Amino acid sequence: MNLMFRKNFSGEKSHSSSGGGGKAKGALGAGRNAKRRERDRFSSIDDHQYRNITTHLFFSAPRQGSSFNVGSERCGPVLGGGSGPEPEPPQPLVNREPSVSLMRWERAPSRAAHCAGADKRRSEPVSLATLQRDCFVIPAHALDRFLPDGVPLPVPPPTPEKGSTTKTAAQNALSILEVADPKLCILAHLMSPLEPIEPILESPLAKPLLKQRTAAEELLNGVVTANTAVGGMLLANMEKNAEFPFISYYVINTMQTDPLLFYNNMRSASLTKFDPKTIRYSAAHTLDLYSEVAMICRPPFNDLAGGPKKSHTPGTGFIISVYKVFEGDDGERFERNWLYWTGARMLYRHLPHSVGMRKIALHKSVASHGDKMYLLVCECANLLHDLSGASMLVTALRARLCGYTGLYRPIQTF
Repeated sequence: MNLMFRKNFSGEKSHSSSGGGGKAKGALGAGRNAKRRERDRFSSIDDHQYRNITTHLFFSAPRQGSSFNVGSERCGPVLGGGSGPEPEPPQPLVNREPSVSLMRWERAPSRAAHCAGADKRRSEPVSLATLQRDCFVIPAHALDRFLPDGVPLPVPPPTPEKGSTTKTAAQNALSILEVADPKLCILAHLMSPLEPIEPILESPLAKPLLKQRTAAEELLNGVVTANTAVGGMLLANMEKNAEFPFISYYVINTMQTDPLLFYNNMRSASLTKFDPKTIRYSAAHTLDLYSEVAMICRPPFNDLAGGPKKSHTPGTGFIISVYKVFEGDDGERFERNWLYWTGARMLYRHLPHSVGMRKIALHKSVASHGDKMYLLVCECANLLHDLSGASMLVTALRARLCGYTGLYRPIQTF
């Protein structure tokens, strides 16, 4: 904040008092007379003279949509001894209201207001197909840990036996829509770059990245043939020298396939496919089972139980962040602030509308022991058509020095 003060003082000369009094008495009288003259001069000052006294406060530019008027005075002077109307109290110079409204649905209007036509607000949706606003999707078992901090827990709708009270209705600031649990589990396979076992004998014409992609596609085709997952995709990093050049993402229906059995089969197939003795390369492979604990969605909404291929377009891309915390550090306070440390809040507020953000999903590893992994997947329908805006935001996310963030595009889906 920069402050600059400008004041035009009138060139008055001070008159020293003379007379028969002593020096101490004369100095005291001169001081009192000077104060009285100064007070009288400021009480009788008119509006034209006061405009010569200006104070400039330079803040950040007002947010778009604020009601700031350059020609009106926001902080007016408080004059003493005037006979005019009382000045209005000072108003804030910067609009502190959030530029993006909270993701809440409007409450249903009362019966009287609806009948009179005074309130035109839309009532609560009855299904995902009629929902036209952004929303949170949080499983019931994870509501107390992943409902964002500061948002009150939703109050269940009143039953006819218990009735409803005005206090309970006022506290329920969120509109709730209950949907069926899709019974899904996620397996993510993070692959590090291939490194030659014998670098000295490595041919300059070798293409380890292409060899790794071919092996990953074969693994994906094996899952398609076995029909053990409801959907999946192979993601390729769009940057050079990425920490995870390829990520395999599988969606498992727990009612049809045992997630633990699927994990063991994928781990065994990956070790066989990327055997260093066969391909003469080594790489680090991280396979984990995840549960989708929170999600921010934008309409139109697709079937939550379907695979990722249903929502893909030719310009679909992903911003994926990977986080790892030590065992025991995944406390309730930590997880309730997931919007901040994962960067989901920054993505939601600052991603350009041209990228077409569809959803932001947070996944947490289901392992009961050991370190915890978190995966934040941001799906954008037009990311490949506007990479510049997304790449600038990814740079800001990496500047926090927290986790790993990359830009990915799907190269094979089912």
